[in-house]
Amino acid sequence: MPDDDDRIKAGKVDARHYRQATRAVHAGLGQKPPFDPAVTPIYQTAPFLFEDSRELDEAFHRPEQTGLYSRYANPTVQGVEDKVAALEGTDSAVAFASGMAAISTTLSTLLRAGDRLIAAADLYGGTTAWLGWFTERHPDIEIESVALDDLAQRLEAGVSANARAVYVETPTNPLMRCCDLPRIASACVDKGVPLIVDNTFATPVLQRPLELGATYSVHSATKYLSGHSDVTAGVVAGSGEAMMPIRQAIRLVGGCLDPHAAFLLARGMQTLHLRVERQSANAAGLARLLREHPAVEQVYYADDEIARAQMSSGGAMLGFDAVGGLAAANRVLDRLRLVRIMASLGGVESSAVLPAVTSHKGLSPAERESLGIRDGLIRLSVGVEDAADLEEDLAQALAAD
Repeated sequence: MPDDDDRIKAGKVDARHYRQATRAVHAGLGQKPPFDPAVTPIYQTAPFLFEDSRELDEAFHRPEQTGLYSRYANPTVQGVEDKVAALEGTDSAVAFASGMAAISTTLSTLLRAGDRLIAAADLYGGTTAWLGWFTERHPDIEIESVALDDLAQRLEAGVSANARAVYVETPTNPLMRCCDLPRIASACVDKGVPLIVDNTFATPVLQRPLELGATYSVHSATKYLSGHSDVTAGVVAGSGEAMMPIRQAIRLVGGCLDPHAAFLLARGMQTLHLRVERQSANAAGLARLLREHPAVEQVYYADDEIARAQMSSGGAMLGFDAVGGLAAANRVLDRLRLVRIMASLGGVESSAVLPAVTSHKGLSPAERESLGIRDGLIRLSVGVEDAADLEEDLAQALAAD
């Protein structure tokens, strides 16, 4: 047995002084190699160690700076948050276990009993479903749904005293509609209401909502930020002051990002610009091809005047209505060879899905029709493959028998 001066403290005592079972638990802990890694390591730990009671006390007062418990802060996760904040042109971001965790935590943090959320009607189906679920449990919170094209004018006309936030997507899922962000943001500033923008489709490569006047920029980092279809994550970015209540909320709610997922996300973001530029170029080419194809009724791509004014390109997402409705759309999907069928987007691989039976299945046919989402709509997430191969695959899938 070791004497009293050989107590185990932060893994610094030679564990060989102890018996075998104790060695198994404590040997190798607290290693701090005298060299710097080229990338942020995976700090796959829940708690952190302390030298003494003073350090422990400091950690509880400043958990985000000193390291206490990974639900509060983790160096690998902080690396992701710093990277997203830098890409969005701000000084703070908070990472979550999923995009929906980011959205739901942000909204539930900002809204109180008696408050009103002004939300664009054109939203991701999961967001719409959560808003319905949330207001069923909080009937004293009101959701005012406004057509995307009418939102700026609605805000400029005035908002009620209980309006606490405005929520939009641009481009939207799945019709790639864009709203005039500077105009909407200006109206929100005038009314003292924070603007939350889902920037998942555009990414900070093509659009930075905070620089256009928004308060929060939200991402499903599962999509383009990660880019390889192997991570589930979400991020919210904003100023340090704006993010403070969100950071406090995640510590209590617990939807924090796992360090290993954070490592993969950080690695994916290193090639974000390269991927999005290639994907966007491929998507623009496919949009041109589809607009000229007789089996396509309409193409949805973010290249209108508003999109060009605030995005550096039309992005990598597009949608198109197959002539013949749902039966025709199913036929196109079944004939695709290179483009994959999967219920996600933003990866290096191209993928297709039918919003009417996936992301927006929870809406009634009448609700989908009111949003312009037809049963024959195919949403296409364009990858980094050779453009000619993608064009050939879509052409053969759309060809008449």
